Parts: sequence; C-alpha cells; structure tokens
Amino acid sequence: MYYLINFTLLGLIYFLVFYKKWSKKTKTVLIINTLMYVYISIVLYVTLMPFTFPLGGSNNLFMRSANFIPFKDLRLNRAGSVKEIILNVVMMVPFGFLYPITKTKGIIKTVIITFIFSLAIECSQLLSVWWGGFASRTFDVTDLITNTTGGFIGYLIFIILKPFVSIVLKENN
Repeated sequence: MYYLINFTLLGLIYFLVFYKKWSKKTKTVLIINTLMYVYISIVLYVTLMPFTFPLGGSNNLFMRSANFIPFKDLRLNRAGSVKEIILNVVMMVPFGFLYPITKTKGIIKTVIITFIFSLAIECSQLLSVWWGGFASRTFDVTDLITNTTGGFIGYLIFIILKPFVSIVLKENN
C-alpha cells in the first residue's frame, strides 16, 4: 500500500512538473531526462521506500544505528559485506553516466553531485530511524564512499562512450 502511494506521488511529480518542462524541448532531452528520473525513482525504491514520515515518536538512540567507520563490516568479515559494497558501487554507475549527459558537467561536478545525492539518501535513512519510520534503514559512511565511487566509474564509462553518445544525441536532435 505504501509503495503504491509513493510511486503515485513520484508519477504525479513527473507528469505535473517534469514532463511538462521536458516535453517542450527535443525528444532526446525528454527521453534522457525521463530515463534519469526513472533511474532516481528506482534508487529511491531500493534505498528509502516506503518513504516514512514522522509518526509522533522519536528514537533518541538513532545515532547508534549509524556507522561512521569506513568499511567496518568488511573489516569485521561480516556476511554480505562484499556484496553490499559491489551493489552500492553498481547502483550509482548509471548516475555517473547519465548526469553529465543531462547537465553537461565534468568529472569533479559529477562526483560532487553523486556524493551529495548519496549523502541525502543516507541522511534520510538516519532521519527515518530517528522518527521511528516504518522501514528503518541505517546511515553508513561506507555507502557514501562506494556510491561516490560508482558515480566516478559511471563518469569514466561516459568518457569512454562519449563519442558514441554524442553521435546518438546529434542524430536525434
């Protein structure tokens, strides 16, 4: 039920705000920006959904759920830590690839925006724990590092494929 509400809100935001704006531009701009919007929606699904809202309570011990030690789980040899690192990197590769296409930005800006996007997700997860949300997640500094690395790798892939991307974008304008 909560997922349905969340996806409905994301769909309404897309059609009422972004589709109107992007459809006035070229078809290519509409497709690329829509692809980025869908990608971000999927990341939000994986990391934050269902979106939680304050339920009147708060967890004063919420900071105990946070991990501020880089690669702590890996160093402690916890099951699934390598898989989580790989998935976090892979999750942000599309962002690092698509962002410079949608905003024509360089590597520094792309990596910074990837970090900010990841930080926003991690802080939202921490807030969710604090206000006693439905699906508690945890803040993890390792996720910031691996997500940012994924954005960097995505940008490198963009650089490698830039000649092809440029041809495709020019042909569709």
